[in-house]
Amino acid sequence: MCGSNAEADAVNSLIQQHRIDSGELDPTVLAWGRDEQRLLVGDAVQTRRNDPRTGVENRAAWIVHRIHDDIIELVSPTDASERRHVSQGYALDHVHLAYASTVHGIQGETTDAAIVGPDVDAAGLYVGLTRGRHSNLAIRIGQTEQGAIADLAATMLRGGVEITLTDSVRAAQAELRRAAREAASQYAGSGGPDGLTATITR
Repeated sequence: MCGSNAEADAVNSLIQQHRIDSGELDPTVLAWGRDEQRLLVGDAVQTRRNDPRTGVENRAAWIVHRIHDDIIELVSPTDASERRHVSQGYALDHVHLAYASTVHGIQGETTDAAIVGPDVDAAGLYVGLTRGRHSNLAIRIGQTEQGAIADLAATMLRGGVEITLTDSVRAAQAELRRAAREAASQYAGSGGPDGLTATITR
């Protein structure tokens, strides 16, 4: 887990290249993902947009199983029977490597081992160090062991402002209104419902 998207992209590229160099991945058959990332058979990836037509969700984790001229076949890393097919166009805009991620991208995921890089806050440490089934490791950089420990302790105090229940409700209401507007615009002129309403209560 990384402190920024730029750092995650760099780590993703390094891990992919290491797997190519060790013979785990074949770079001769590829597709293109978001931000011109190479996608190879065997790569760990993440979808970044809901697509009801193909059954993929935002921030869902996948392994690239096969690459065809028009589609990419994805398989769940935890259930080999769960497979999805996305278009090359979808991949170009909404699929990226997912060996490394920010705190937002890894929430809800479970891995065999988790490594938390520097430059994360207290929330990032907590999320990152609770993802691994067998191993959880935090990397700190310091001139001495005591300096690294002090940096880790300081990180634990660098959390952002805690979100209140009221903030969460307002955010959910705003998201529901946005979704309702999008759904209503899709129905416009198609004989569907004249409008949609959404209510959320505590």
